[in-house]
Amino acid sequence: MKKENKSIGFGIASLVTSLIGFFGFVAPYIAILFSISAIVFCVIQQKRYKTGLATAGLVIGILGVIGNIFWLLTLLLILMMGAI
Repeated sequence: MKKENKSIGFGIASLVTSLIGFFGFVAPYIAILFSISAIVFCVIQQKRYKTGLATAGLVIGILGVIGNIFWLLTLLLILMMGAI
């Protein structure tokens, strides 16, 4: 009988990095990298063993990418408007 590896390390990493990315609006370019790494960790975890932590990391990671791109574009727009 084959023993199933039920490690959830990548799921935890996905959740933690997604939260850092989601709340990292002070430096959105770095926060986007954290959010993308959360998505990658989630995919790795889901291939090994599906967990709710990885799913939560995926959802928060996607929201982090979208939110930080929006925030970065808003900051750039403000800077451009001030330069005109």
